[in-house]
Amino acid sequence: MTLEFLPRPGMRERHLKRQYQNPLFDKNVREFDEQRLSGARFMDEKEQEEFGQSFVRLVEEVAELKPNEDSEVLLELKARLDHAYEVCSGLAGEHEAEKQAITRLVEVIMASIWQGAQGDAEAEQNLHEEALARKTHYHLLRFPVIADLLRARSPIAGDQLVPTLLSESEASLEAALTLFDKEQLEEILQQSEILLSSLSAEDNSDIYQARLEQIRSKLLSLQLETQ
Repeated sequence: MTLEFLPRPGMRERHLKRQYQNPLFDKNVREFDEQRLSGARFMDEKEQEEFGQSFVRLVEEVAELKPNEDSEVLLELKARLDHAYEVCSGLAGEHEAEKQAITRLVEVIMASIWQGAQGDAEAEQNLHEEALARKTHYHLLRFPVIADLLRARSPIAGDQLVPTLLSESEASLEAALTLFDKEQLEEILQQSEILLSSLSAEDNSDIYQARLEQIRSKLLSLQLETQ
């Protein structure tokens, strides 16, 4: 029986889709039935409902902010909005409206913080750096694997990281590799080489080899930067 997955699944179903009949993963996780798929989809739907409820409350809190609100309150709300953006990026389906709304709310909060920082060169520099980091982070979250890897309770177990990375598209892997430092990439490369060498000639596709070379190239780039 061939299982049917949603076109834009949630986090748990998405990871099952990665594993399904994928020779990079252990046999005990790459074969499963409709019941397991339905269970993952149910949990994804539940998470989506909970996000919708919490997002409404978060929007209400931002709307209730007072003029000249304390900076600690603003920063705490901003952090929760950033987290909401991460969660939203990993949900099933399309959520561009919610992500655009979060972006606008963050801009409203940051405008208040900028106003309080006027005249403080160090504070303004920190805010410039924070804005750039946030833009980069939101850009990376276009790729669902980023949201999956960053979740506190990620569906990607530690021993499934390498198979997951090797299963991604070129652009998705390029984004994911930015999450790791040089030492971590060295370990990922070593494990990738071991995993691919253990596959049969039939299973070891050119795509996996291309992903391996992509990891090797990224590591080399980091090594050159630190010389």
